Amino acid sequence: MKKILCLFVSLLLIFSIFIFPASAAEGKSVIAFSSNTVTVGSNVTVTATVTGPSRMDGLNFILSYDADKLTFVSSNFPDINANNAGKIKIVDEPKATSKSYSFVFKSKVTGGASVAVESPVASCVVNNIPGDVDLNSGSATLNIKDVELPSNANLKSLSLSVGNISPVFNANRTNYTASVPFETQTIRVYANTADAKAKINVQRPDPLVVGQNTITLTVTAQNGAQKSYKIVVTRRQQGENPPTTETPPTETTNPFDVNISGKNYQILQQIPVENVLKGFTLTTADFKGNQVQVIKDKSNTITAYFLKESGAEAVAPYTYNAELESFELLKYITVNDTVYVFTDFPEDTVMPSNYYSNFTQIGNFSVKSYLNIDTQLSDFSYVYCLVNGESGLYCYDSKEGTIQRAVNVHLMDVEASTTPERDDFLSRFNSLTTNGKVLLIAMLVAALCFVVLVIFLIIMAINKLFKKDIDIDQDDEFDFEDVIVVGDDNAKND
Repeated sequence: MKKILCLFVSLLLIFSIFIFPASAAEGKSVIAFSSNTVTVGSNVTVTATVTGPSRMDGLNFILSYDADKLTFVSSNFPDINANNAGKIKIVDEPKATSKSYSFVFKSKVTGGASVAVESPVASCVVNNIPGDVDLNSGSATLNIKDVELPSNANLKSLSLSVGNISPVFNANRTNYTASVPFETQTIRVYANTADAKAKINVQRPDPLVVGQNTITLTVTAQNGAQKSYKIVVTRRQQGENPPTTETPPTETTNPFDVNISGKNYQILQQIPVENVLKGFTLTTADFKGNQVQVIKDKSNTITAYFLKESGAEAVAPYTYNAELESFELLKYITVNDTVYVFTDFPEDTVMPSNYYSNFTQIGNFSVKSYLNIDTQLSDFSYVYCLVNGESGLYCYDSKEGTIQRAVNVHLMDVEASTTPERDDFLSRFNSLTTNGKVLLIAMLVAALCFVVLVIFLIIMAINKLFKKDIDIDQDDEFDFEDVIVVGDDNAKND
């Protein structure tokens, strides 16, 4: 019996050594910015994601920030204590393995501003023991640069004190003419800039000579960009009649001249075949009553115009917003002869909770993307693309410069992502880490072994007592030799 019990206990100890891990996985904290570089006076959203080794029933940490460079504005967490400059205390009950918190800050001065998750502590179960667990801190630095001054050097209006300019003023047109009577010796120029802070320098002859006089207006934008407008004013000979073309002035502006961020562009009416993107078809579209060549993808989702900046040779595709009457550069890359057009994520979908929003530099474009909170996977950005007429989620590898369809990560419906988590055994078990699951199974096996051992000992004890009772009965057997038969003597006497 003792040998069997010792063997059973030894096997149980060996089993426990192999099945119980030495320690639980440590949690971590990740800081992400809505934009890694901002200008002075602009807002930036900071997302702090904290992940524990298992479900966190309680969580508290301090979000520290550089109060000399950032001013706290708001947060998506309602119960917040932001009284101490540079320190925000968070006390929460996530009831989940991971949770993200958003904070909005306003930048104050240039430089690097540090934001960090300090002293994160989670209340969770590790190695089947509930208690407080210290998690790893996390930090990141935001780059704050000078305000990007406007480059708008356009005029908003232009006129003369005498005579009319021709053609009718248009901000994109820089050359005009005018005719004035012989009696006009001095003329004034009235001009307003599109940007009220832009400066105008006017050079004009005074007095006007008979014949042609050139008036030059140089507009200097806030960032130093300049644009010149010229008016050739003809002072007529004495008694000369005004030209018949002076009245009424006619509109002769080019409908294919557009202005984008203070720069002049021209819409190509004919697109060179070599510029047509693969997967797109060359066709025509109506632009303000004029037909112009465009390219469209197979699903007719994207219509792109080709524009060329004034004075440049390179052309590029742009999309046009008719409601806002504005052009936006088409963001795309070509990899292995396949064109990937970056588009917005569908509004009714969200990424899994372990991904956070970010912007990734892909080629010449800053693209909206999502990154995994695991910093070891920071090379992989998930973007939404239109490829060969079909939209989907794609994974971009910044280290290798490759892009491919995402197969292990899927977008979720907004409604499905907000469904309350089931509070049953299976959902709790699934929320555990791998170590936690192994520990739970080990404890169940150990409990089962203990029950089997108790039953075994009870059976052995009952069996021993039963044998003892049988031995007592055998010791009390009758010895028939010691018995005197009385009945026989009586029979003889009779």
